[in-house]
Amino acid sequence: MSMSKDDLRDIIARRSEALKTFQYFDAEATPVETPEFLKLKQLKATSAIIIIAYIPIDATRFSINLKCKTSGTIALHLNPRLDRGYVVRNTKIKGCWEQEETCSPVSSRNYIFRRNSFFHLTIFCTLNEFQIAIDGEHFCAFAYRIPLEEIVGLEFNDDIEEIKVRQTNISVYPDPQICKPKRILELIDDRPLDRDLDLPVIIDLKKGFDVGACLLIKGRLKLLPYSFYINLQKGKMIYPHPIIALHLNPRYHYGNQPACMVMNSWSNGTWDSEERHQGQNWTPGREFLLTIRCTYDGYVISLSDKMIGEFKHRLQPSIIDTICITGDLVLHEMLITY
Repeated sequence: MSMSKDDLRDIIARRSEALKTFQYFDAEATPVETPEFLKLKQLKATSAIIIIAYIPIDATRFSINLKCKTSGTIALHLNPRLDRGYVVRNTKIKGCWEQEETCSPVSSRNYIFRRNSFFHLTIFCTLNEFQIAIDGEHFCAFAYRIPLEEIVGLEFNDDIEEIKVRQTNISVYPDPQICKPKRILELIDDRPLDRDLDLPVIIDLKKGFDVGACLLIKGRLKLLPYSFYINLQKGKMIYPHPIIALHLNPRYHYGNQPACMVMNSWSNGTWDSEERHQGQNWTPGREFLLTIRCTYDGYVISLSDKMIGEFKHRLQPSIIDTICITGDLVLHEMLITY
């Protein structure tokens, strides 16, 4: 069907208006002439791919793929589905899709990918996972399932236009020269924190989280959860990796494994041995009260006043100065007591 001059003028006007409100330009990004395949330089830890593009007003979905040397293999498939309001991440190996991860990201402007708008996307490579930021804010991580050395190019599909790309290297993530400063809240004893709790969230603990501290988290699990995590850690950057005294990570779709809660710690550049607790009491769509109490021996975790796990100290709890929470949760309130 041919397009009338009025329709064309409307499209140009809408796109111009979207461009006026877009804040995340990148002067060094260059236009992509062949979206089916853009060759990349060899990726390594600290590599970053910057993508700027426009989503048309009638878009339903699009995908960004990191393609590999092997035919039919995609290391990272990022697939926003605007018609359903969620984002899929996955890997394809020799034509077969692996286990997908999904989430329904929101921001202060509602769904994070919006029709008739431009977006700025950063894909940052660490030692063991991709870190992804959208419009200057960290969005999610996706663990490597295929080595970085196998990735050779970038592919764009479906409803996405005016694509520009830049490949660079950065030493910290989020990089303040690319991303806006992270939103850091402060939790003070006996003073509830109940505003601006959109995920992901970084919370500063002025008094730390030593023996005797008790953290209460009120929230709601989303209807179709994949997972979420709560880190009690030292440091606020995502890369270089912070030291994590307690990593609490309930998982709901883990291959053929039943739902479980993983507990672990990170130090000396690696994860320690994980502890897996089955028998979940989380109910999708329902509100919950989670309690984490620091004792002399370790952490006691309770859900609605019922203990669901313990985690012995592997690191001194006195190192903790930050709480990091992200995933398929809606947070209502947090409180810490000492």
